[in-house]
Amino acid sequence: MNRLGFLGYYLFGWLARLLATVLFSTCRISVIGREIEEEYLRNNPGKGLLYASWHRGLFLFTYFYRFLGFIVMASASKDGELATQAVKRFGWIPVRGSSSRFGKEALHEMQHLVLEGHRAGLVVDAPRGPAHVSKIGIIILAKRTGLPIIPVMWAADRSWRLDNWDRTIIPKPFARIVYLYHDRFLTVPEEATDEECEQKRLELDAILNTMMEKVDNYFLTAPTI
Repeated sequence: MNRLGFLGYYLFGWLARLLATVLFSTCRISVIGREIEEEYLRNNPGKGLLYASWHRGLFLFTYFYRFLGFIVMASASKDGELATQAVKRFGWIPVRGSSSRFGKEALHEMQHLVLEGHRAGLVVDAPRGPAHVSKIGIIILAKRTGLPIIPVMWAADRSWRLDNWDRTIIPKPFARIVYLYHDRFLTVPEEATDEECEQKRLELDAILNTMMEKVDNYFLTAPTI
């Protein structure tokens, strides 16, 4: 990458931080079920944790977990460089790779970092979908590290949806947002077979899709928050 190209990506990262900070400062975020995360962190100081969701919600995840030293996998493509510069501005630690390119190397690096105590967030249908169908990477990471997975999901009462493969959500200014934690962890035994890992992956998909339906319908029945 030449200097001009790098400067463009670098400036994009700061612009993304500015726009996200201004936008989300106008929104009201209602968090449901965070007690499971708080109890885990209280009882396991210095230990990592894995978070899983769909790629459609990446915009808020970056802001919501800002400046906590979270690990995230970003693809080794030009689009991945844009994402890398953006998440770095929020204090995330990007690891470059995906299921289609440098995936094994990236997973190994993530494994090392979460065992050091970092938390990691994975949008598990990335980098190119299909939407709402996870890749096996997070299951393998949980198996190798012994760390639990906490599924999370969010939606907004008013938002734009990008015309891309995952229909990325961008809340409109002053939107109400609901952020949901699952009520239990998903764990993968160290001795899990390939077939058992696949069953865990399917279980994760079912959990995330159920949660997605809940948050997408939340503002149809919820009182004003």
